[in-house]
Amino acid sequence: MPKCIICGKNTDACICNICKPKTDFEKLCSEVASYQPGSGKNILWDEIAKELSRPYHFKNLVFALSSDLDTPRKEYWQVMSISGSSPNVPKPSRPWFYDMYHAIVQNPGLLQEERNRLHGIALGAYYMDYAYQEADEIAAELYASNEIPWQGYYNLADFYTITRRYELADEVIADCLQRYSDDASVVKTMNSQSEKNAKQREKAIAGKQEYLPNPKENRDEARKKYIDFLSSIGIDATVPAPANRARKAIPRDQYPTPVETRDTDFDHFVAFDIETTGRNSKIDSIIEIGAIKVFGDQIVESEQFTFQELVKPLDYKKVSPEIEALTGISNAEAYAARPVQEVFPEFINFVGDSVLLGFNCINFDSRFMVRAGRYSYTVIENKYFDVMRFADSFKEKLGINAKKVSLQKLADKLGIENPQAHRALADAITTAKVFLKLKEFTGQDQPASMDDLLGDLDNW
Repeated sequence: MPKCIICGKNTDACICNICKPKTDFEKLCSEVASYQPGSGKNILWDEIAKELSRPYHFKNLVFALSSDLDTPRKEYWQVMSISGSSPNVPKPSRPWFYDMYHAIVQNPGLLQEERNRLHGIALGAYYMDYAYQEADEIAAELYASNEIPWQGYYNLADFYTITRRYELADEVIADCLQRYSDDASVVKTMNSQSEKNAKQREKAIAGKQEYLPNPKENRDEARKKYIDFLSSIGIDATVPAPANRARKAIPRDQYPTPVETRDTDFDHFVAFDIETTGRNSKIDSIIEIGAIKVFGDQIVESEQFTFQELVKPLDYKKVSPEIEALTGISNAEAYAARPVQEVFPEFINFVGDSVLLGFNCINFDSRFMVRAGRYSYTVIENKYFDVMRFADSFKEKLGINAKKVSLQKLADKLGIENPQAHRALADAITTAKVFLKLKEFTGQDQPASMDDLLGDLDNW
């Protein structure tokens, strides 16, 4: 049986007949609409909320509490119960909200601050529904007012940011911070909005792509509305093809399968390594490529013979905290890098016709290389040599019993130092050193002289 939200006694309604005559329903609607169930500020209300199918439905009691109020007070508090302390109403409630908004917003029974609160909610609803012209008309009226609730400030600043009017957004944020300087929650929220505005402005200054709407459905239509609106206020904007998808990738069944060689009789090779967002080559992406050219079994660690570059992940794949901890490559660093369409062709040009020598490259690296090649329209025709497989025949000699051995453990056994494990270039150089050391066990090819090496490299 329901309980009276004033005294807690069992009743057939929200408020018992004893408490009803003594209740200020306007004040009660305000308190219920903004209450956060579970906060502990009102034990009785927390208990009532727990008995509901969803605790946050507690604020919907306002619909019953406001039923005896006159228009526009009844409709106003019902809207407030839907939005709560948020600047916006949920998407499913927006059609209902639009009807309420237009019905009461000009009613003289509203205070100016209440009217502005409705304006602020309507502003957010319209621009989130891609109705930019309607949003702009409301924004102009709100901007000219001196009585703006913080939620209105928030939507006003956000609207100006996403429509690339960064100076106006700054003014709105500064005004809000001044007026609500004693409210820590508002200050935190608006400082976050200030950071968002600054980042978008930085993109504009750097010539990078600024905000574009990206809904899951009807994206082209939403973007057209956005571009048309920006054009109407004198801002030129275009919708570029995504950097990572300038054109479709080479179909998987049309791309050559990686070819492995186990013959060590090659006179030059490129040792390489990659770092990735994860281990699944179907969905993860390369974030760093490192490589070194080796000729005549000599390693020359100079800029001329090395390749190292970060790569922007495909498909906006994020660098996980685990990968960042392992490699030291942050998501921000990866996303500031050039896309694979630019980096990968340069890498394959660096490789030339050399054998690609890697560690566990057949089961891991080559699969990522295929994906990078497909999306950059760069066909890899080089053969792969896997040092991990080559090392299998030396495990007994090295006293290794594990079924699989890591690059680091193998390097330690051979007395080879890796100064920066899990970074592509350092691991590529270590792989080359491990291979040459293992190759000495077979008695193959003694190192060439440095003079011969440099002479040959000039022709490579």
